[in-house]
Formats: sequence, structure tokens, C-alpha cells
Amino acid sequence: TEKHPFLVSMVDGTLDLEKFQYYVVQDALYLTDFADCLNRLGNKMMEGGDEEISKQLHEFAVGAEEYEKDLHRSFFQNFNIDAANVTPMPNTLL
Repeated sequence: TEKHPFLVSMVDGTLDLEKFQYYVVQDALYLTDFADCLNRLGNKMMEGGDEEISKQLHEFAVGAEEYEKDLHRSFFQNFNIDAANVTPMPNTLL
């Protein structure tokens, strides 16, 4: 997958700005759902008595929701991306 044209152009700096903006918004939407899934799974693990795994899953959720999305928010600011009223595409939905 590292030879996929999208990834190659992102790495070498030739990716069209509109495509990058679209990717960043969709990825941010995905991260929100991914963090929610990790939290739900962490809650289920806690209910099942596995506190250590639950704690790890909740920490992963924080990483996705806060730290990963901090990077995305910086892209929104630096590239004037407006994510309001954006519809998640099917490949973004969990």
C-alpha cells in the first residue's frame, strides 16, 4: 500500500490540496467514531472484569480523539479547512 498513488503524492508533496483537505476531514470523522468504538469496547471489557484491557482501550480512545485529532485540527487551521456540515463517506463510517 505504500506505493498507492495517493500515499506517494502525499509523501512527495504533489498531492492536490483539495484531495488533502477531503482526506483530513474524512479521517477526522473516522477518528471520532473509532474513539467511540474503543470506549465502548473498553466499557464492555470492564463489565467483563478485565480492568487492564479496559484501561488500555480507553487510553487508545483518548489518543485517537485528542492527540490524533489535534494534528487534524492544526491542518484545519493551517489549510483553512471547514469541516462543518460535512457528510461522512461510506468508507469513513464504522
